[in-house]
Order: sequence, then structure tokens, then C-alpha cells
Amino acid sequence: MKSKKITIFTLVIVFLMVLAACDTQTDGDASDYPRQPVTLMIPYGAGGTTDMFFRHFADIAEEHLGQNIIIENETGGGGLSMYSTLANADPDGYTLSGCCGNTLYGIVPHLDLMDHDGDDFTHIRPVMGYQHVVMASADAPFQTFKELIEYSKDNSIDFATPSPNNHIYAELINQEEDFELQWNVANYNDDGEILAAILGGHVDFTVTSPVSVSGAEEAGDVNILALINEEGIEDYPEVPTLQDLGYDLNLSATIGIGGPNDLPDKVVAKWDDVISETLEDSELKEFAETNGFTIPEMSPQEAEEHYEELEQQYGEVADRITGD
Repeated sequence: MKSKKITIFTLVIVFLMVLAACDTQTDGDASDYPRQPVTLMIPYGAGGTTDMFFRHFADIAEEHLGQNIIIENETGGGGLSMYSTLANADPDGYTLSGCCGNTLYGIVPHLDLMDHDGDDFTHIRPVMGYQHVVMASADAPFQTFKELIEYSKDNSIDFATPSPNNHIYAELINQEEDFELQWNVANYNDDGEILAAILGGHVDFTVTSPVSVSGAEEAGDVNILALINEEGIEDYPEVPTLQDLGYDLNLSATIGIGGPNDLPDKVVAKWDDVISETLEDSELKEFAETNGFTIPEMSPQEAEEHYEELEQQYGEVADRITGD
């Protein structure tokens, strides 16, 4: 009988120890993060330039994270639908986004388009910068940027955009021209759709990444009219920047990885390490250079200051894109 009591007592102790161990392995405990694949949300369509970068980034980052990274595309509202999903995700580090940047911190604060703003997210670190060009069909009635400006003062034309960020670019240029430009905005999900619309004659011009139109440009189907980035683009030495054309604008776009508010410190620290190691990878650097991306050398603090400056600049025209 004594032996039986000891056995029951031992079983109770073991059972309690198992419960305690399970309690320390809840989703809220980041001590051994990550224990499962991580979803990285992208607010643009599969096959677009942003999607392309992050799929390549994820392939390399998985080695440093120790888990698979699943790319999930959620389009709609120029990316705003994805931000709403992200804001409502569990802050456990298993649902993140690769697009916490200009749109979220520079534009969303001025627009009454969703119930969340930058304070509802955790920005971890910048990972990628875009190169942008102003592009039109080779058959357009304007062949240079100056001709585009003059033409659209007398004619109503359509500007294609995949996001509020690109729409803001157009409005800031329009502001520099005292809002004399007759530009109507047509929204698309990604750069691929826009290129098809340009080539099909459904829209007149767009602001896009050079890699998304390189094939059409080499074939002579489109013209690159101007460069958005202040530093220019090596592959287009003859194309003027907006600064060359007299516009006091620096519209460089940067995005980083982030997640919902209150991500655990250990999750943030883990991803900071993963991002650092991935951005130093020679393969990613070569991919970025070949495909027209930039790797930002920007600390989280510098990124915060950058987005604050953009918020002030974008606020001057944000009301126009909502009709307020």
C-alpha cells in the first residue's frame, strides 16, 4: 500500500511539472522564438517588384531565422487592407509585413481611410529602397518630362498607380506646378497590371520601378521621362532627375519589416539580427543592384526621423487624394 501511495504522489508531481513546462511554451513566450513558420505579408500582387524583392529576401533570411518564411499577398486599397489585417494580428511575431514604410508612416496619418496609424505597429528596421521612374508609352503625345507637363496643362490624362505613395508623388509634382496639371488617377494592384494598361493605351503614364519596365523599355515600347530618386540611376545616365528639372523634391521610398504593436522585445531583437545578416549577404546585394533596389544604410532612429520628414511633406497634398 505504501508503494502505491508513493507511485500516485510521483505521478502527481510529474503531471504538475508537465503543466508548468507547457505553460512556459505558450504563444506569448518569445524565449525560443520562432517555433513555427513566419508569415510575411505584402500589400501588392504576386510577381510585382515589391513581391519579387521580398521573396528573394525571405529565401536568404530563412537561413538566419531558422524557420520558413511564408509570403502572403493581400491587395486592396493600395495596401491599406493589409495594414488593417496586420494591426489586428496577434503580436507574437508570426505575422509580420515587409512594407512598413512611406505609405504607413508618411501617408496614412493624413488619410481617413483606416482605423489604424503608425502607433498601431512595431517598426523593426528598414530593408529596402525603391528606385522610381516616370514612364509613358512610346506612342504618347509627349516624349520628355517637360512635354508631359506642358501637355497635361491643356489636356486631361490618366496617371496609373498601385499605391497611395505613388499617388502622392504625382500630387507633389502637381503642387510644384500650382496644381495646373489635369491628372486623373487610375488605381491598379501592381506594376504588371500598370504596364499592360500603358501598352494597351488605357492610361497615359505612371511612376514605377525601372526593373518592372526594363523589357518594354529595351524593346522601345515605353520611354523613361524622369527619375524620382535624387541620386539618379546608373543605368539611365541621360535621363534627368526631378531635381535636374528644377523640382525641390526628394521622393525616395523606403520600407522596412514590422508587425503589430507590442511585439515582444525578443522578437524584435531576433529580427533585427536576421535583417542585419540578410542585408550583408552578397547574393542579396547583387540581386538588389541588378534589379534596381537599394539597401538602406539607416538605423531605426534614422528611419523614424526620415518618416517624420515625409509625413510633413506629404501632408501638404494628402487631402487632395481623398477629395477633402
